[in-house]
Amino acid sequence: MLSPLCLAVLFAAPQDPAPTTPASTQQQWAADRDQRMAWWREARFGMFVHWGLYSGAGGQWDGKVYPQHYAEWIQNWAKVPCAEYAAKMKPLFRPEPDFATAWADLAAEAGMRYAVMTAKHHDGFTLFRSQAPYSLDNPITGGTNISPEGRDVAREFAEAMRKRGLRPGFYYSLLDWQHPHAYEMALPGYPRQPQTRDHEQYKQYLRAHVDELLTGYGELGTLWFDYSDAQHQGAAWGAEELLADLRRKQPHILVNNRLYEGLENKNGDYGTPEKYVPPTGLPGMDWEVNHTLNESYGYSTHDQGWKDTTTVVQLLCDIVSKGGNLLLNIGPDANGRVPAPAQQVLRGVGAWMKTNGEAIYGTTASPFGKLPWGRATRRGDALYLMVFAWPTDGVLHVPLRNRVRAARLLGNDAAVSWTVDEASGGLVLEVRKEAVNPACSVIRLLVDGAPDALPFAVRADAAGAFLLSPSDAELHGPSLRIERVGAVGDVTYNLGYWLDPAAFASWPVVTAKARTYRVVAELACKDEAAGASIRLVCGTQELTHTVVGTGGWQSYRDFELGTVQLAAGTGELTLRALTKPGEAVVNVRALRLLPQ
Repeated sequence: MLSPLCLAVLFAAPQDPAPTTPASTQQQWAADRDQRMAWWREARFGMFVHWGLYSGAGGQWDGKVYPQHYAEWIQNWAKVPCAEYAAKMKPLFRPEPDFATAWADLAAEAGMRYAVMTAKHHDGFTLFRSQAPYSLDNPITGGTNISPEGRDVAREFAEAMRKRGLRPGFYYSLLDWQHPHAYEMALPGYPRQPQTRDHEQYKQYLRAHVDELLTGYGELGTLWFDYSDAQHQGAAWGAEELLADLRRKQPHILVNNRLYEGLENKNGDYGTPEKYVPPTGLPGMDWEVNHTLNESYGYSTHDQGWKDTTTVVQLLCDIVSKGGNLLLNIGPDANGRVPAPAQQVLRGVGAWMKTNGEAIYGTTASPFGKLPWGRATRRGDALYLMVFAWPTDGVLHVPLRNRVRAARLLGNDAAVSWTVDEASGGLVLEVRKEAVNPACSVIRLLVDGAPDALPFAVRADAAGAFLLSPSDAELHGPSLRIERVGAVGDVTYNLGYWLDPAAFASWPVVTAKARTYRVVAELACKDEAAGASIRLVCGTQELTHTVVGTGGWQSYRDFELGTVQLAAGTGELTLRALTKPGEAVVNVRALRLLPQ
C-alpha cells in the first residue's frame, strides 16, 4: 500500500487540487453510477488483502528488523536490488492449497460483503498469471508471475470469494519498481541503472495487465488502482483508455479515484481516504476508508500493534455513520495464513455484526451533526443509535424531535421508554444501566417522517466537563478553518489559518443545571507571531487572553483563561480575535470547561 506518509518522505506533494477527468468520461461514469454502486452501498464492509513476495520477508531482511510502516515496502527499506529480491523471495512464496477458502470463510464470518486483493503491488510481481511478455520472462527478475506451477492464486481468490457470496475485486499498483520503462516516482532506496525510459511501453504493459484482469477472472466488483501524484496522473497512465476498457469489458464494475492525484478527488466512483476518517465524511461523493488491523498492510513478524474488536467495531460504525465504507486489511504470510490476532479480531467483529448488522448494511449517514455518546445510521423509518459510551444512569439524550413509534435495544429484550427533554426539546431515552455489548450497543428507533434533528450542541461528559473541539465549532468569516495535520493514523485537527481577525468560532452548548467552569484552552503559536489578543464570550461574560509563543504552530500548551458561569438550558461560547500583530492569530486544538 502506498501511503500519503510514505509519499511525503519520498517526494513533496503539491497542494493544488488535482485536475478532473474530461467531462465526457465523467458523464459516462456518472450516468449509471447509482445502479452500479447499489451493491457497494448495501455492503458497507469489505476485506483488503495485501499479499505478495514481501510477505515472505515479514518486515525483515538478512536478520535485520525494519520497524518502518509498512512491511510491503521491505524492498525499499532494505535497499534490495530487484534481482536479489526476486531470487530470495520467490522460493518463500508457497501458498497453501486452501488459503483462499480460509480467507473467504473468515471474511464471511466477519460480516464482510466484498474483498479486494493485491494483483500487483509496487514491487511489480503479479499474483495473477499474466501472459504479458515481460511478466513471462525478463532479464531482471526472470518473470513477474509468482503463482506456483499450475496455479493462479488470483483466480483461486476470486472463485473462493464468489462461493461465499462476496464480490471479488483487485488492487493494481500503477507504480512498478522493476519494469525498466516505469515512471521514476516513489523510487526505491536501491540504485537503479541509468537508462532512457519509454513510458509509452509501460502504459501498454499496464493496460495489458488490466485487460487480463478484466477478461480472465469473471465479473469483478471493483478495480482498485494505486497511486498518482500531481506529475503522474490521468494521461500519464492512459486513464481514458483504461476507463474505456473497464466500461466496455465489465460495464458493471466500480473503479476508485487513484488514477488521479488526491485521496479525496471526485474522479472514479469513490474516494479513498487512507487510515483516517474525514470528520464530517465526504459530502457529495461515495468514499471508502482503507485501514489496517495492526499498522502494516503487508505481513510483519514484529508489528504486534493489533487493534481490538471494540476499536474495529467503533471504526466501522464511525465510517458508516458518515456515509462511507470500511475496507479492512489483512496481511497473510507467504503461505497465505492470516495471523491469529487478526482472525480473533475479525471473528469478534462478526459476532457483533450478527446482532447489529442491520445498523450497518444498506444504511445511510447519520442525520445528526454529532453525537457525544456514539454514532447513528438510518434506513427508511429506522434510526440506529450506536452507543459507544453507554449511560451508566440509564438516560440517553437524543437530539431528535420526531414522534417515536417504537424503540428496541438490539440483542436484548429490555424495555426502552422515551420522554421529551425539557432543556433541549429532544428525546430522553430510558434504558437499562448496563451495555448489551462493550464495543457498541445499538438502539433501533422507528420514527414518523424524515428525521427532524435538533441543531448540534455540546453536552457535558459524565464528569460534568465540556470538550469544545474543532469539529464541534461553527466557523464564521474568512480564512479560519479546520486544519488537518499528519497522515495515516496520526491525524489531528485544530482551528487554523486564522489570518483575518474578523473571523471567529462559536460552540453551542446545552447544560442541565447552572454551574461555574474553569476554561482551559489548548493553543499553539509561532514565537514570531505572538501577541494577539483573543476573547471568549459567554453571554455577558468575557475572558480576554494575550497569545504567547509556544515554539511553533503545532506546539500546543494549555492556558487558563478564567471562569464562566453557564445557565441551565442552551447557550453559546464564542472565541474572537481582538488584535493580530503577527501572520495569524493562534491555532486552537480544544477548549475545555472543567466544573468547579
